[in-house]
Amino acid sequence: MKKLLLLFSLIIITSSCSSSDEDTSGIFSPPTWIQGVWKDEATGATLTFTQRDIKYSTDGNSYSFSKQTTKFTNVLAQEISSTPNLYVSDFSQGKEGSIIRFSFVKTSDTKMESKGHLPGNYIKQ
Repeated sequence: MKKLLLLFSLIIITSSCSSSDEDTSGIFSPPTWIQGVWKDEATGATLTFTQRDIKYSTDGNSYSFSKQTTKFTNVLAQEISSTPNLYVSDFSQGKEGSIIRFSFVKTSDTKMESKGHLPGNYIKQ
């Protein structure tokens, strides 16, 4: 009986651990064309789009916008537009009137322009 309980515990622990860094509880839902890693031509900073998050990395620091929203009580995430060439999303950090807008325009299969928060020209990696 003890061996069975130990085996069951190991199965639960193993199945609950994931090698994926994907945040499945994020608030964003980027379209598939934008998912992946994009590098800013001017600064070298990267934007990483997953199924549920937008992550920004620069100078060795990484910032997950989905994880940051868990710090606030009045988080508002709203997808404004998602097309084959455009992704626009707003979110509030909990302060009234404090809205951050992401606006990404696909200019080619390997390039996009960010016109909102974190502006720049990005190349798909």
